[in-house]
Amino acid sequence: MATVYMTSGAAAAAAGAESGSEQSYSRGPRFIAETFDGADEALAALDAIQGNLVSTGFQTLDYLTVLYEELASSHHAMPRLVVVTERNSGEVALALPLIIQKERKLNVARFADFGVAGYSAPILGKVPLEKRRSIRRAWRAILHVMPDVDLIRLKHMPVEIGGRLNPLLTRRGITLSRHPNSILTVPETIEAYLAARGKKYRRDVERSYRLWEKEPSPRFYRATMPEEIARVYSILEEQQAAQRDSHHGESIFDEPAHRAFHERLAFDGSDAGLASLFALEAGGEIVATLFGIVHDGTFTLLRMSTDRREWGYLSPGRLIIIEAMKHFVERGVRRFDLGVGDDPFIRSFGVEHVPLYDLIVARDLTVVPRAMFHRLKGWLRRTRHTRSASQHFKPHFAR
Repeated sequence: MATVYMTSGAAAAAAGAESGSEQSYSRGPRFIAETFDGADEALAALDAIQGNLVSTGFQTLDYLTVLYEELASSHHAMPRLVVVTERNSGEVALALPLIIQKERKLNVARFADFGVAGYSAPILGKVPLEKRRSIRRAWRAILHVMPDVDLIRLKHMPVEIGGRLNPLLTRRGITLSRHPNSILTVPETIEAYLAARGKKYRRDVERSYRLWEKEPSPRFYRATMPEEIARVYSILEEQQAAQRDSHHGESIFDEPAHRAFHERLAFDGSDAGLASLFALEAGGEIVATLFGIVHDGTFTLLRMSTDRREWGYLSPGRLIIIEAMKHFVERGVRRFDLGVGDDPFIRSFGVEHVPLYDLIVARDLTVVPRAMFHRLKGWLRRTRHTRSASQHFKPHFAR
């Protein structure tokens, strides 16, 4: 049995009954923070507080279960869940799914992403954190229960989580991330979207469809049965590996643990309604694949592959994305996250670049220069972004 210092925490009693680890806490005027270390304890605590939680798809219990169990060990990382509850009501205000890693002699706390999540964010609970005073007190409680951490580095955070503002963006140490998110919101129909993209784009798409439909057995489908998922996923791996070889590039997907993570996510995530794996066929062959997660009305692209050597004239990458958009729009999903960065192919879809933010907090004097360096880089990125926007709007204001 775990030693539970405060029973008013929402997660402590439930998780403590199942784990053999000790939870730490900090009691302030309003908030209590608790930490749960190790994959089993962290996942049990998250399961215990399910309900009225708001998160991105990368912080759901289904996603984190696969992530912690498949990647934590290979990255020599300790999973940690920090849960902040309101003292009087016992309701959750905030939860942070983290990993603790040793870098040289330092303990670094990061969001649980291991380079496979497009973005990361806190999990928001029923208790709103909107006033700076409340956010400051909750954050102070978090810091108090992590005395073993020398550096906190929370990267790629969105401004909003499920329509609610991200409270961590008010903390000192926030900087602009290196790359933005590429977001596309489709109107009521794909036809309206294509029309809005202009004549040339629409004609190019129509040409690709004509060429595809001339091939024997043109087909687009979502893989749902285990045999389908296994086949499509193996083709995704083969096509991406061939593309990396042609460019003599390396990727995290070359690592066995990362391949195992995505393969399990394809199977388990499909059963949970989280993951979707698609295939585009022509002439009886899979010419493109698309893999992503669906959460809270948004489809987020994780991986895509095409056979460009034989089927490049079809523009299979564009076709499979548009077919997936049709699939989701028919089911009420119109928001598409096509990934972090500024890839020209993704930009061609008319995406909006939405900024992401990093939070860097030094908790040891030896890492203050490192934290200040990251903040300086973020400030320079913000300055360039502001200057670029100023140059863009200047002609309009000069009229």
